[in-house]
Amino acid sequence: RPEQVHICYRAAYEGDLDTVKEQAWQLLHNPEAVFKQNIEIVQFLLDENVANDLPVEVGVRSRAFKVLELFLQRNWDINKAMGRNEPSVLSIPVCTNDKDMVRWLLDHDADPNSRCDWDFTPTSYAMLVAPIEIIDALFERGVDPLCGQLLHHAVLRDRSDALDVVRKIVEKGAPINEIKYETEAKTYIERKPFSLGTPLHRAAEFGKKDVVEYLLKMGANSQKLDSKGQKPRYWAEENGFMDV
Repeated sequence: RPEQVHICYRAAYEGDLDTVKEQAWQLLHNPEAVFKQNIEIVQFLLDENVANDLPVEVGVRSRAFKVLELFLQRNWDINKAMGRNEPSVLSIPVCTNDKDMVRWLLDHDADPNSRCDWDFTPTSYAMLVAPIEIIDALFERGVDPLCGQLLHHAVLRDRSDALDVVRKIVEKGAPINEIKYETEAKTYIERKPFSLGTPLHRAAEFGKKDVVEYLLKMGANSQKLDSKGQKPRYWAEENGFMDV
């Protein structure tokens, strides 16, 4: 038996209701229990109100579709950010290339534009790592090119199709010459010391010559200064990319 069960027995014998609730909460958040999708047990624990929060991340990672259905019945906010700098759970299967879970979440009203405090969205993560198929699925559900600093993430994509993704988001209307967080005053002030620039700044910094050439062709401003007062060329040369 899980250790939580033994603790529950002892706490029940001693009349310690808080400990019983705490151990039941841990059982509900146990990845193995969620993975096995024992709906009756999960339903019982939910009915007894043992959890103030729901183990939704575990459910998504475990592909526990039936359990997630129960959570939705319990008014789970599917678009709630996982943290101050983490968007909703849709970002999990986006990063793990779980196409079935991506589509399930989208079919249950997950929003590809749902944001955290730092303006990360599930689509932001997709720009970095998701295959084109998942990116297309997100765009089919109404991705807003003005949410999530998408082009800033796309230029950092470390895959052979990086330019294709950059081109796709530019064609969708992502701003080319906007400093990162330029329109998010609070976050800009917080992140300013870490050198916030345009997509061209970051592409130059990482030696993405093809991306740099494309952005310039599309009207990127090579003279614009970043939050440290530097032009894109400075960062290219600083990192040894003299031909960018």
